[in-house]
Amino acid sequence: MLKLLRRSLLILTTSFFLFPFSFPFLPEAVNTKNIMAVFGVLAFVIDCVRRRSVSFSEPTLFAGLLAGVFSVWCLFSVTIANTYNTVYADYILSFVIWLAAAYGVYAFLRLDKEKVDLEILTRYLALVGVFQCVTAVLIDNVPAVERLVDHIMYQPGDFYKINHRMYGLGAALDPAGVRFSVILVMIAHQFSTNPNVRRTRLFQATDLGAFAIIVIIGSVISRTTLVGAGLGLTYIVISLFRMRRGGFITTSMVKMFFWFFIVMIVIVGVSIYFYRTSDTFHGYLRFGFEAFFNWVETGEFRTHSTDILKSMWVWPESVEEWLIGRGTFGVFENNTDIGYCNFTLYCGAIGMLLFSLFFIYCHLVQSRKFRHFEIISWMLIALTFIVWMKIATDIFFIDALLFCIVGDFEDEPEEPDASNVLPDDIWARH
Repeated sequence: MLKLLRRSLLILTTSFFLFPFSFPFLPEAVNTKNIMAVFGVLAFVIDCVRRRSVSFSEPTLFAGLLAGVFSVWCLFSVTIANTYNTVYADYILSFVIWLAAAYGVYAFLRLDKEKVDLEILTRYLALVGVFQCVTAVLIDNVPAVERLVDHIMYQPGDFYKINHRMYGLGAALDPAGVRFSVILVMIAHQFSTNPNVRRTRLFQATDLGAFAIIVIIGSVISRTTLVGAGLGLTYIVISLFRMRRGGFITTSMVKMFFWFFIVMIVIVGVSIYFYRTSDTFHGYLRFGFEAFFNWVETGEFRTHSTDILKSMWVWPESVEEWLIGRGTFGVFENNTDIGYCNFTLYCGAIGMLLFSLFFIYCHLVQSRKFRHFEIISWMLIALTFIVWMKIATDIFFIDALLFCIVGDFEDEPEEPDASNVLPDDIWARH
């Protein structure tokens, strides 16, 4: 029971980081991410005292340098434009807060396991995704849970109710979809490359179950989730046909992916059954997978959101604006939600290029820290630039977590024998 309570607390604190929200009894600016950042700074100071040294990795410092250069450029742009809109001019501060909050998550996870590596982190990310999806379903169907969550969060769910949108504990709209997408890509990576998953049916089932829940319910919360679902499934298929050591695909890999396709067929079949028998589930699927239903029924792969976005491609009107922007940002000032348009209008093509290089570096540098991370790095890069076609956001939160946890590139362990793997080995060996 104590172990269950401890891990539930860790899921909640990780969720506070990924899906931040403000409490009604605190100022709006004091959200759960900032609270986690305070814990992260305290944990970092304690660790430095124990080590008797203060150190940062070179990739972290260089990423901070790129974030600083981008912030200075944005400050220059808004100063020239005389708008003083600091939404991204203080991005270096956002970088530091995300990094500190990530260290807070890392410190909390160490309360359960001293060594926090990619495997442990991905499992908690998956649990958080499932937690948010289950919470959203409960909010939508159980009035008592709905009232409780609306009293916990600073912003009640009135906006979501008026617009008929599902929401979780701080998880809603496109930001939730972006985070669900990252989680799905990370689950796909673990399912395809982790030796414990390849050897243990239980881990395969839990990963696939989490993937399916996040795809189905997460898409109802935000259809942006489908971007991560597509990238994750693509990664799994690529891994199936990717040649292993010695030029052969192992038997265990073939068995694992065989069960993957069987499970996917079962999930599709169950979804079709509930679609036909449950009005609630019918509504969920019609909204979350609107594009696919329109494609089948009308031959057009479109949604109401994509129709709106077609009218939001707004670009600079002069050479100066193309270079340094005009210092305005957001749908109310630029009449657009599209990331490419907002970044260009805010800080010009030069600023958008700097921001792009920042994310490309942060994602690619992880392949030097973790095994088999090359493809997933490019997937994260693709996710960043795909999402910018819909909304201006970033996914540095995952890089902040990856900067903090233990790498495994240099000390690759031997794969355990299948007969010796127990369902709880993943927790016992750390």
